[in-house]
Order: sequence, then C-alpha cells, then structure tokens
Amino acid sequence: MEELPWHPFGDISVIRKFPSKKNHVYLVDVEGKRMILKLFTNDRCANEFRVLSQAYDIGIPVPRPYEMRDRAILMEYVVGKTVNDLVETGHRYDLVLGVASWLARFHRTFIDDDGKVLLKSDAIFKNFIVADRIYGIDFELSRPGNPEEDVGEAISFLLDTNPMFTDEKIRLAYSFIRTYEGESGIKLNDIEDSIAKSLIEAAGFRPGQRELLLKKAKDLIVLKPFSR
Repeated sequence: MEELPWHPFGDISVIRKFPSKKNHVYLVDVEGKRMILKLFTNDRCANEFRVLSQAYDIGIPVPRPYEMRDRAILMEYVVGKTVNDLVETGHRYDLVLGVASWLARFHRTFIDDDGKVLLKSDAIFKNFIVADRIYGIDFELSRPGNPEEDVGEAISFLLDTNPMFTDEKIRLAYSFIRTYEGESGIKLNDIEDSIAKSLIEAAGFRPGQRELLLKKAKDLIVLKPFSR
C-alpha cells in the first residue's frame, strides 16, 4: 500500500495515488468516507481552496472542499471519468460542448466591470470529470484574465489530441465557440491567437509534432478561420 508523506490531517488511509506532475494527489479513506487529499509542493494551496469554495457555494459543479491545513486540502471525491478519456475512447464529442457550457457559467459568474474573468486555467479536458454532470477540477493556477485564454486552451487541446485537426474537430471548435459565447454573453476576440499560443506551448513539449503544431498555429493567426 502507498505510504503518505507527512500531512496535517491525522489518521488517513491511502487507497491509491493519482498521477500529478505538480503535486501529490491521493484517494484516501477518512473515517469510512472516500475523499481526495491534495498535498501541494508550492504556495498555491490557498488559491485553490478559495476558488473551490466560492464556486461550490454558488453551485458551480466542482468538488466540495472540506478543509485546508498548511499546504493540504481535503475535498470531495467525484467518481467518474475525465472528458478526455471519454472523448478519446468513446468519441463522446457531445461532452466537448459540455466543457464550453461549464466555462461559460464559470466566467459569467466571476467577471468584473472591465470584462476580466476568473480563469480556471489549465482548462484541458483531463481537468473535467463526467459524473452526474461535468465537474471542473484543479484550480491552483486560477487567476483573473481574458476569457480567450481558457477557451483557447480548451480548443487547442481538442485540436492537437489524436486524431489531430480533423474536419470533425474543426466543426466542434466552431460549435464550442458559439456555445460559449451564447451561454456566457461574452464575445471572444481574436480567439485564434489564444488557440495558437497554446499550440506553440505544446510544440515545446512535443518534438515529434513540433513542425505540425507550429504550422497549424501560424495558419490560425493568418487565416482567422473562427472569426469569419
């Protein structure tokens, strides 16, 4: 059985550890109840707990945050598969528009007078879980910004995962934008630039696909296909 590193919550049993590049995330048993324990290796714990608490209290689908101590959070365990898993293996493309709706509601709820929204950040399909509805997870990088950043990141992830840049995915990207704009009431500006930015970032981590990703990013900036 996986052993927990030090944490501030007392007697907890580990059920499994989840893969995480940034922190230590566990499914744990706390007095007979399954929860998620997230141990942070950075100073973003309070930010995530604050955003989770605000979103949960308003009714946006996120895991319920139970408690924060030091650099650790106990939160609800949402049982389900990620949108990414279901899109890749089951071609559940309807869920893509569910992510657009989730982002629209989140941004619409947390928007200021200057049009800045609270970004989810890291708005990739791996960070949305399908249960009774779609839940957003992982808010440590959440911050104020332009809505195009989240939407561009989500669409980039749609386009650059297998099968990449298909006609069906291009149509889905159009539908994603229209769904988001219609439900949020927010008009996206130069969304191609934001999608391209995420593709360029992805190219830096994927040398085998670097040339293709950079070409697609350049095409988006020049041709502006979603702004016609």
